[in-house]
Amino acid sequence: MTLAERYNTEARHLLPHMADDLAVDPTIDRASEIDEIVFRRGEFLGGMACAILAMIERTK
Repeated sequence: MTLAERYNTEARHLLPHMADDLAVDPTIDRASEIDEIVFRRGEFLGGMACAILAMIERTK
């Protein structure tokens, strides 16, 4: 499972009402790329993406 797949799953679980805004291409496997893509959509979304990625990292 790629990082983006785990990220998208976690985003849907935590923030189902914003999952479409936070979703990224499931083939991505670098946190920096996910953060960059979502941050371009808005600072608020980028902050949420960063927090979701940190949660994923802690559960490894």
